[in-house]
Amino acid sequence: MQTLYCEDKEHLDNPLNLFCLEVDCQQKGLICSFCLLKSHQDHVKNVFPLKTIIQSLNKANNPKNQQELHNKGNEIFGKHHKIKQTFRQNLIEIKEILNKLEREIEKQIKLLDLEADLFVGDAFEKSISMLNMEKLTKVQIEQAIEKIEPLLKTCDGQLWILRDTEVNQQAQKLIKTAELIERESKYWLEKCLNDLKKLLETCQNPIKKQVKILSSQNRYQLTYEQWNLKETDAICLRSKRKHDIWLSGVGLYEITTWPDSELTFQVQIFEGSNLNSKKLIYQDKFVIKNDMEFVNHIGKLYFTKAIKIEYDKPYTIALTPNQSCLSYYGANGKFETDEFQFEEPTFSQEFSDNSTTINQGVVPQFFYEE
Repeated sequence: MQTLYCEDKEHLDNPLNLFCLEVDCQQKGLICSFCLLKSHQDHVKNVFPLKTIIQSLNKANNPKNQQELHNKGNEIFGKHHKIKQTFRQNLIEIKEILNKLEREIEKQIKLLDLEADLFVGDAFEKSISMLNMEKLTKVQIEQAIEKIEPLLKTCDGQLWILRDTEVNQQAQKLIKTAELIERESKYWLEKCLNDLKKLLETCQNPIKKQVKILSSQNRYQLTYEQWNLKETDAICLRSKRKHDIWLSGVGLYEITTWPDSELTFQVQIFEGSNLNSKKLIYQDKFVIKNDMEFVNHIGKLYFTKAIKIEYDKPYTIALTPNQSCLSYYGANGKFETDEFQFEEPTFSQEFSDNSTTINQGVVPQFFYEE
């Protein structure tokens, strides 16, 4: 590669042989040694010789790495395609629901208007006058009675006309119904608008929104060895964060005696505190290998997608191994950490469990995004 020289008059004839990789640097890129002293002193650790960068790239440019990059690129494109498909499908469903909602609100308002006509002007008298006319069509009769139908009451084959107090009650009912429709539609539509605005902001600045996975406190105060892990281990938790968080994974205690065949864990997350709940919001199966990294006897088991956890709402997490094995386990469990509150889940006989209390078990901590 031919040598390039700095164009700064004060640095004339000084070779551009360094490269700044500092993300926020305004002069990021190819620089000379004088540029380094002038504008890059505060992040000199992120400035490298150009020769070193090229050597590193050449070293990485082997068939194995190329294949890994190719696979990763296909994985990224696959995720992008899935995002577009999911967005389009959701958009279609949103439009359909909005159309149904618009039609239903118009229908309800029309019905309320028909009933409200009784309390405005001479609608009642007009209907009575029409019904007393000599010649009427079928449609005219039906329309006249339809307008005064709210004042008619039937009971055991008898027909009654509502009295004044009953009329007032009917009027109050109409008012309350209208208030309910207004209140609920205003609340949910405003909430949807706010959520959509947040989504738009995130899509406009996806790189600026840093996703940081946080670790909760260990809910156990002691760690012991030789736990016979063979059945479902479950815990019910509530988030103490007064905003939604996204659960990314759970901690798994280190396996001390590995089985001969492949060890897998089924992970299930339910809404509510009951393992029988039909509100299963996440389910997956994970292969646990003996090269899994454990720090302080705890490994990280990340879900294939983050799960939304609402404030103070109960969720139950259950882990079930496919076979018996020995592991570390926690004891002296706490009912509360800085992030979560815990309680024992309820479960049926099919979930007979060797660790359903929070005093011992294999789920010591949780990983989440805010």
